[in-house]
Amino acid sequence: MKIVIVAVTLALVAGAVTDVATASPKNCTAGKCAKKRAKKLLANRVFIKFTQTTGNTNSTSLDQRLHLCGDATWVYDSISYIEATGTTSQQRHTGTWKVKHARLSRNGKRGTVRVRGESDQGGPATTVKISWRNGSARLDGDEVIVDQSDLC
Repeated sequence: MKIVIVAVTLALVAGAVTDVATASPKNCTAGKCAKKRAKKLLANRVFIKFTQTTGNTNSTSLDQRLHLCGDATWVYDSISYIEATGTTSQQRHTGTWKVKHARLSRNGKRGTVRVRGESDQGGPATTVKISWRNGSARLDGDEVIVDQSDLC
């Protein structure tokens, strides 16, 4: 049996969106202006996905966190735990990010943004889709918790 625990809060909508949306022109919903506005909205945020799987004899969890910092750097942390073996595994990757595309509502309470990340470790760049609406957020289609980053 698989249980996915995903709590959805959107600090993005609560605090930063209100501040930035009121400071930005109301017609800034697409194009270069929206990309700049989206960067302000996403900067210094962490996007958290927590998954827990419970079986008859084993339980596992996976905590994934993507931090988008205001200086255009990102940190991705992945921590997994397997109860049966007591094994914990942690990985950290870093790099730089920029907004490639943004569409935002006039009030900033809805939006879709494509963010491209380049890894410091090399390899191909990755693009993720971040969207928010009605107090919930998604990263590449998965519901996530959004909060102020503790690393940026």
